Amino acid sequence: MKKLLSLALCFCMLLPLLSGDVLAVQTYRISDMGLSMIQEYEEYHQYPYKDSNGDWRVGYGTKCGRNDYPAGISTAMARELLRQDLGSAEKAVNNLLTKHSIRLSQTQFDALVSLTYKVGSQWIDPEYRLCAYLINGISEYSECEVVNAIATWCHKGTALVDELAQRRLREAFLFLYGKYTNNASEKYTYIHFNTNGGAMDHSTVFYPIGSSYGELPGVKRTGRTFEGWYTAEGVLLAGAEIARTPVHVTARWAENGTGTEVDYSKWVNPYKDVKKTDWFYTYVRELSAKNVVSGYPDGTFCAANSLKTGEALKLILRSAGYDEQTPVDRHWASGYVLLAKQLGCFKAGETVDPEEPITRLQVARITARAMGLAEREGQSPFADADDPSLRTLCEEGILEGSVVGNERFYYPDSSITRAEICAVVSRVSGWTGPKDDPAESGLITYLDKTYPVLTVVPTCGYDRTLFVLDENSMVMYYNDAAYTTALGIDVSSHQGEIDWEMVADAGIEFVMIRLGFRGYGKEGTLNEDKYFRQNLQGAMAAGLKVGVYFFSQAINTAEAEEEAAFVLQHLAGVKLDYPVVYDWEPVSDKSARTNGLGAEVLTDCAITFCDAVSYAGYTPMIYYNQPVAYTRYDLSRLTVYDVWYAQYAKQPSMYYDYRIWQYTDSGTIPGIKTKVDMNIAFRPY
Repeated sequence: MKKLLSLALCFCMLLPLLSGDVLAVQTYRISDMGLSMIQEYEEYHQYPYKDSNGDWRVGYGTKCGRNDYPAGISTAMARELLRQDLGSAEKAVNNLLTKHSIRLSQTQFDALVSLTYKVGSQWIDPEYRLCAYLINGISEYSECEVVNAIATWCHKGTALVDELAQRRLREAFLFLYGKYTNNASEKYTYIHFNTNGGAMDHSTVFYPIGSSYGELPGVKRTGRTFEGWYTAEGVLLAGAEIARTPVHVTARWAENGTGTEVDYSKWVNPYKDVKKTDWFYTYVRELSAKNVVSGYPDGTFCAANSLKTGEALKLILRSAGYDEQTPVDRHWASGYVLLAKQLGCFKAGETVDPEEPITRLQVARITARAMGLAEREGQSPFADADDPSLRTLCEEGILEGSVVGNERFYYPDSSITRAEICAVVSRVSGWTGPKDDPAESGLITYLDKTYPVLTVVPTCGYDRTLFVLDENSMVMYYNDAAYTTALGIDVSSHQGEIDWEMVADAGIEFVMIRLGFRGYGKEGTLNEDKYFRQNLQGAMAAGLKVGVYFFSQAINTAEAEEEAAFVLQHLAGVKLDYPVVYDWEPVSDKSARTNGLGAEVLTDCAITFCDAVSYAGYTPMIYYNQPVAYTRYDLSRLTVYDVWYAQYAKQPSMYYDYRIWQYTDSGTIPGIKTKVDMNIAFRPY
């Protein structure tokens, strides 16, 4: 008994020492410098605004009521509110430290709070690398491992956001080296891996700049064999390359059992003018290894040489699955010419000379026919060519064209080269049927790229087969009793004088009127549409429901606020039935002020404009077409706004939801002397 008491007394005497050195773990609050770093990334709003989830916020993103802070708040007050908001992130990190007796420095704590504030506490689970590293002892892991554990949280949905990658790198270096201002982005870059339907643990991997990538991560896909990681230019990434700038690569797959798998390790390049750095290298390698193409006796491939019609017909038809054709006259390609005519690749009676060069447009038309693809209506993806076969092949990933500035070109009248036909033939050979339903595949394919489905964005529920266009009147009908629709037009000064009574008598129910626009030149001046007031008064007097739109060329949120104020000033409280629309469009001008505008800034501008008009009591709306929707906006942040969607087609093909569809720019309406855009509204206002 005395021994037990003595042991107990000794333990009590040692307890203060154990508590200080072993048992107790220090808890923290965010430091002033940590708060300032987070503040750098949070845009300041003096007055309440609505975020993408429909919540009202103020300052640096603090939740509030719509009518809170009518006089606005100062930056000092916003900073204090931000500090309070960080409480939940502080608590989550402190709980982890306490639970697992983890000791950190103040700077390490600040780095983890910054991370948690933006991505939530989901990473605080031993299933994730960062949490496991902290529990096991962070000193057991290399700098690169810690960087990847923190910086991996740089996505919105499954899409990598470069701005988030830079922020995560900064947090990682703050955690590692205790410096709030650091050069992490000068030390590390990344590869973003698009799995193209496959599965892998981490889709973005960070590498020290100046080092080689080494062994690249693996990826799996049921029923397919992985052929490698390829850049957008078609270059295989081998791993020996030096990390210098961000790289995006996509997995290439071959179907198991189709005979498409080739052991390229045994292929010896026979062409002295084809290098691994050439964009067409992988296509030439593939087709050469399969004995589909060959070079010249002098050991050259001559990738830039033009292709003859007979040569192109054989390559396209064979890649589409047709058998070798026996000549029907003296020319070796005459059988392929006959087959192409039977397939409808040429007009009836058209003379085809297999020795003549073939144009790029002819290749597109022949390829679409050979593949049995139905031609698809709609706006051409190319600025210099408008043919249904081009849109069809773009949507199937067969054609890409060339991007110059903000536009895509096909050069339809140019001859196709040997390199270009190799790319087409490779893609046709690997084509496995129309693109998967995005709802099943999780990917949206547009032109030559795939985009992950944004699950937070509402999808379009309209049945494409129920749209009927009266081509005489250009009136679009939607034959679904579940929807009440309305027919509308949109006008600007381009339509000149309008007889609104005649427009109303023609059955038009609503009109969207351009209120004004910002110039796309350097000055970016604000301008009222010279027919705005006349159109507004005339349309209302004729009993039409009215909305307005503003053509924006804002390059920052301050300009978007200026545009909203301009709109509200010119509306002067006039009651509208339909929305006030933010209409941002890219401009085909090399000197346009919005060239190169990033998705985050563009989306911020749209939100700023819409929130301002919403706060004034109007219904906000955003106008876009597919290129702007898929490639320019972050739609996940715009879900609280109605959409006016533009696609000139008999049937729409947009995956996400919209409330108004602008389906043609060639309407003819009594009372309007020019062609006019026509619209159908679902769930009319």
